Amino acid sequence: MIVKNYEIINKIPTFLKKKIMLLYGENFGLKKDIQNLIKTEINKKDSSIESQFFYENEIYENEENFFNNLYSGSLFSNQKILTIYDGSDKIVEIINTICEKKPENIYLLIFSEVLDKKSKLRAFFEKNDDVICVPCYLDTERDLETIARNELAKNNINLSKETLNLLIEKSNSDRNNLK
Repeated sequence: MIVKNYEIINKIPTFLKKKIMLLYGENFGLKKDIQNLIKTEINKKDSSIESQFFYENEIYENEENFFNNLYSGSLFSNQKILTIYDGSDKIVEIINTICEKKPENIYLLIFSEVLDKKSKLRAFFEKNDDVICVPCYLDTERDLETIARNELAKNNINLSKETLNLLIEKSNSDRNNLK
């Protein structure tokens, strides 16, 4: 199922029912923002949460360790968020296996770079209703201006339009730098 980034940001509780998400594209800052929103939303329900990170190549080097981390319970937390970085078409079979078993209390996020339309990974997530696919394209100038205004409002800072534009320009179109 394909979901636009603004939809997931505005309706995060609705989309958390789907426990497996693919975040692909060149906007790493947006991916991190969505990941943080998921953590925040889960923390509202249950403050004990465990986060683990893997790179795709680490999974293939020790597949047994990955599945042990995935399915084993935790002594300190009730929920787990597993993030896989650098996801590619090779991981589709592992994701399919996880989808079939439908693990409880586990959220799986796959971060991937730009995927073309022929990508097996992208096709799996777009066609399967049990998972979510979120394209993360680069921010526009308007998006960056909105982000900057929100951050400035949080800190009660007023800037002129020229200064705001200069900040956006110096951020190199990266929302992390802007924040």
